[in-house]
Amino acid sequence: MNTPTSGETAALVAGLLVGFLDIRAVWSMDHDPEGINAPRAHPRLLVFADIATLRRLHSHPQTVGVELLVVTDGDHVESAWHAEEVHGSLARWAWRQTSANEAFYDDAQWAEDGTTVVRLRRKAQLIWQTPAHQK
Repeated sequence: MNTPTSGETAALVAGLLVGFLDIRAVWSMDHDPEGINAPRAHPRLLVFADIATLRRLHSHPQTVGVELLVVTDGDHVESAWHAEEVHGSLARWAWRQTSANEAFYDDAQWAEDGTTVVRLRRKAQLIWQTPAHQK
C-alpha cells in the first residue's frame, strides 16, 4: 500500500471540500507535540461535519493509505469509510483545542510488552475551517 504524499493529501482535502459542502473543519492528526517526529506513516484526518455528510462519506470511494474520521455532534467520532468502526469520542480522547490552529489529544496504544495500554499526548493541526462569515 502506498502512502499518499502531502500533495495527494491536499488534493483529497480539496476534493472533500468541493464534494461535501457541510464540512466545517479538517484537522491533520498524529503530530508529535514536540515536533520531533513526523506524523504517522499514513495520514489521519479529522473532519467536523453533520451526520448526513458522514452517511454520504460512507459510500464515497476510500483513499488508500488515509484514515478519515468524522465528528458529527461535536463529540462522537466515526470512521468515514468503515461504518462499523466507531472510534469513540473527543471527550475520551481528552481533545483540547489550545489555539485557533492547534489541538492536543490522547492516543491509546499498546506498550512494547503487548500487555498494557499507554496513552500518548498527540497534536492535531488545523488544515482548513469554514470562514467565520459562513458559519
